[in-house]
Amino acid sequence: MRAWWWTLLGVACAASPVAPDAPADTDAARVVTCPLPEVAPPACGSGPVARGGWLPGPADPGYDDDLAQAARRHDRVFTALIAHPTGVNAEAQVALDAADARAAIDAFVAGDGWDFAAATGRSPQDTVTLWTKVAGAYAGVGIAADALRYATLRDEGAPCAEVEQARAQLVRATEGLLRAVRLPATPGVIARGYAGTSGREYGSLVDVVPLFDDAGAPLPAEKTNGTWRADVSGADPGAVWEDSCSRDMLIGWAAAFGALAHAVGRDPTFPAPVWAEVQAAASAIARSLRDVQDSGYDLEIRDADGRMTFHGILHEESVDRLYLPGARNGQNAVMALGIAAALARAAADPALDAWIADTLVADRNLPGIVAETVEGIDLGRASNYSNHNMAFLGGHLVDRHLCLDTARAPVAQGMRTLYARPGRDRQPIEQGQALYDLVAAFAARDTDGAVDPAALDRVVSTLVAYPQAPVWDTAPDHCDDDEIAAGACLAADGVTRIALEPRGGRNDALIAVAPMPWALRPPSNYHWRSNPYQVDRGGDGRTLLSAVDFRFVYWDARHATR
Repeated sequence: MRAWWWTLLGVACAASPVAPDAPADTDAARVVTCPLPEVAPPACGSGPVARGGWLPGPADPGYDDDLAQAARRHDRVFTALIAHPTGVNAEAQVALDAADARAAIDAFVAGDGWDFAAATGRSPQDTVTLWTKVAGAYAGVGIAADALRYATLRDEGAPCAEVEQARAQLVRATEGLLRAVRLPATPGVIARGYAGTSGREYGSLVDVVPLFDDAGAPLPAEKTNGTWRADVSGADPGAVWEDSCSRDMLIGWAAAFGALAHAVGRDPTFPAPVWAEVQAAASAIARSLRDVQDSGYDLEIRDADGRMTFHGILHEESVDRLYLPGARNGQNAVMALGIAAALARAAADPALDAWIADTLVADRNLPGIVAETVEGIDLGRASNYSNHNMAFLGGHLVDRHLCLDTARAPVAQGMRTLYARPGRDRQPIEQGQALYDLVAAFAARDTDGAVDPAALDRVVSTLVAYPQAPVWDTAPDHCDDDEIAAGACLAADGVTRIALEPRGGRNDALIAVAPMPWALRPPSNYHWRSNPYQVDRGGDGRTLLSAVDFRFVYWDARHATR
């Protein structure tokens, strides 16, 4: 183990005890309930109603209609094309030489409807060459965006057709979430991802491996970071699923559970059997995390083969895939708190609320660990922004779903520290990463009593600058070899000079001294986990990106009220 990890995580000299046994449901010391919000919307079509959203709605002062229309176009592309096979997020690939298909997509975006075939005269199946796999990290936040969009439109008294369309998409998206639970058919287990097996879905390209061999031993013998499996339930033979749900995948799914609780937990118009299944799934996953395993630790992500997943450790006394007694891993602590809080909010399970309050907060002080050590993920130019995304998303889930005010405050302080440390370069405050800005804006409320208006302004600036639909993964060609050797290059716009960092970023990526402007930033399927300083990144233009990063932040900010 490299020595800097010990400083980073604040490892104590003496080993601390392992996690205590989970409290029994009948003798939990203190039950803290988290009531779901009341749903009493105005009649559809009676709006717009002013809600005082953090991002103003149509009846609020400061409403940005241009931004709302940009969001609508992203929502329409997502619903009609990206989510067409499954209801949830998966990028869609379109052959580069399919000129008619690309023209149809442009024509659809230029219109205002939601039915691609009705608008263009061709079906999505005849337009998309291949839908990629569903992955929890992105599908989960896409479901959250759908939930918050529906709740916002419902509570603003939007036109009835708009509310009904949003509800229908949310029901499909929720079924997509439940599919990730149904396919492994094992209580407490959720798939890393899944895909259909039709000729235009990713599942047609994979080979499946049984969970066990003839002797009952799990396959493969050495656990991997994702093995494709056949449907275990027997009810969905047209799908395959990927096992080994990792931390980043689970926190994405958790965002979906939490947003659904807020949006439809008490909505009588949402199908009751679907919501009941969501609650049962959330409870089972959270209870699995609560269980102390043979390792002596809780907060392990378990799989259908009975093993821990490859990147399945969420415990604060760990680094990556290793347990280190005495470690104080702030990133794991904030993720664990956020995931547990979101699942407990959806489950409405008092035993889970008690576990969070008594074990994670009171006994092990995860909020204090967040406040003291979460900044350790900031490695300057070598930072892995997947870690930043997971940490900030964890902070977001804590802010939204943890009912303990005294526990939220130190977490918020940790998020504010990670966001901007005086005297340090390459801080999130400058990076134009709207999720980070949104979390910082909310964190100020929990630490200082009021939202940070400058952070919220940065959220809006990034959303306004975000690429317009349709978003293709076309990579800009900013720098040639001579310019890289010289330490500066003329950007593809022919105007902007990019000063290059003489040393590479993580994995020797070419990075700039300052964050890349949004007009020049290379494409990403999820910007909040991508390096904002990276100069060149992207594909060949065949992938239609989902803009789920934009949609999640936009609708979260629209839904939240002051």
